[in-house]
Amino acid sequence: MSNKEKGNKTALITVLIITIFLFLVLLGAVIWTAARKPLVIKQLIETNISTVVREILPASEYVCLVYNYQSITERAYNPGSWLNARNLLIVLDGTIKLGFDCTDLEVNENGTQLVLKMPPVKILAHEQYPEHARSYELAGGGILPRSIKPQEILDLLGDTKLDQEKQVLANLELIKQARDSAETLFKPLLELNPSIKGKYTIVFVW
Repeated sequence: MSNKEKGNKTALITVLIITIFLFLVLLGAVIWTAARKPLVIKQLIETNISTVVREILPASEYVCLVYNYQSITERAYNPGSWLNARNLLIVLDGTIKLGFDCTDLEVNENGTQLVLKMPPVKILAHEQYPEHARSYELAGGGILPRSIKPQEILDLLGDTKLDQEKQVLANLELIKQARDSAETLFKPLLELNPSIKGKYTIVFVW
């Protein structure tokens, strides 16, 4: 066999090896893609459902419960002289709004269940109304008490706002009411959508 023939044969074998290698790589890619196809489809479904849910529900913070309270606090008030000192019973009204940020909500599709992992209920706003506060004179004050201003009432109350927030967040019944209120509103809204109605059972996870 001449050198030319040997060279041609070597080149042919090299081309054949490269062709077989490329075929095996392509075959492996096809098999891998086919194996992942159910997972990819599932991810696409979940992504689409998540988009549908987020288009229906509020886009940001959602207030699900408004809690009005009245605090009663006893305070000693001394504006600089014992003559003007007062012992007061202060009645102050306030409003706490409970809710959550809908952007933190997670949506998952689990068979025929549409699972909504809800964010924790928290305080979104807290307002007190010192301009409407009532103060009642108690025994033991000075002989020349003077009227008390709204800002002075807030100064006297100090950290009672924080105390009220702690009490509300520790009140399991209030938190449950807030959660129930959100579910009562969200569920019918979601079930009206054609992509969800009759296809999924909505499950809330807190």
